[in-house]
Amino acid sequence: MILSLWQVISMFDLDLEGVAEIIKKEGYRCVALQLPEGLKDSGVDISSRLAGDTGCEVIILGDPCYGACDLADSEALDLGCDALFHFGHSRIFKNARLPVHYIKVKIPRDPLPLLKDNLDKLPMRIGLVTTIQHIHLLDEIVSFLKESGRTARIGEAKGRVAYRGQVLGCSFSSAKDIADKVDAFLYIGTGNFHPLGVALSTGRPVYALDLERGELRDMSDVSDPILRRRFAAITRAQDARSFGIIIGEKQGQRRLSLAKKVKGMLEEKGRSGYFIALREITPDVLLPFRGLDAFVNTACPRITIDDTARYKRPVLTPIELGIVLGLREWDDYAMDEIV
Repeated sequence: MILSLWQVISMFDLDLEGVAEIIKKEGYRCVALQLPEGLKDSGVDISSRLAGDTGCEVIILGDPCYGACDLADSEALDLGCDALFHFGHSRIFKNARLPVHYIKVKIPRDPLPLLKDNLDKLPMRIGLVTTIQHIHLLDEIVSFLKESGRTARIGEAKGRVAYRGQVLGCSFSSAKDIADKVDAFLYIGTGNFHPLGVALSTGRPVYALDLERGELRDMSDVSDPILRRRFAAITRAQDARSFGIIIGEKQGQRRLSLAKKVKGMLEEKGRSGYFIALREITPDVLLPFRGLDAFVNTACPRITIDDTARYKRPVLTPIELGIVLGLREWDDYAMDEIV
């Protein structure tokens, strides 16, 4: 079902009037919109609204957008745009090739009823983490937990993280900042990847408060099967002699120095590594490289974890490669992060 623009504005608390004001104030004649997948159904309506309110030409960038690491500033500039409006993610780049405006996409849900129903499952010292869409809920949750007699903490923003308590698919620094001061973490949001990353990067129990499904999940029930799949991939790669070293072409995922380090690690252990630069990393893209036994992904860490079952050959993180090569203990498994 395609929602009306009014419904979308209400559902995601979109400030299109604010966007129009920026366009008029800066005198932009042509702008690009980079939208997350969940907003693309409404992309035409958003474009029409902004063009009608400002007289500006609007170009929707239709390629998939996976985060602020996937910033399309070069594409917008090449199209003759004066600015890029990037929806749904926080800034991670200090510099861009043209002005970039980051537009918040909030999900205005009330977390307290679900939290009250599950309060007895939470320990006394709790760390709070979430994604950008729910960051506005943290202060309210802190107040509620304190009133219930618990201690609630929010970690500081570090590195590419913009807000206190925020976690990215490639950075859990705000969680690690307070890991030694809490008994467990409460993640507010949907999906399993982010809370799984918090669990693996901190060693603390994690509970996911899923406001969309209306449930509280103990991530230990989810993380164990995922870890078993990762350990299976590591085991399968033990006998691999030739490795494709994937370099991400997206500017926020490009870790060339790490890729070179990985190649050195392989060669020191008598194995071979070959650089493969990719913009989109999928099982089909890797299929033609039949001469390689396994791959090491230095691009987005999430690609390796989310799509494990879809790859015919092992795809490892650099940390997992360390285990394969005997440079790291199995018990020292950790999430790959971009810092």
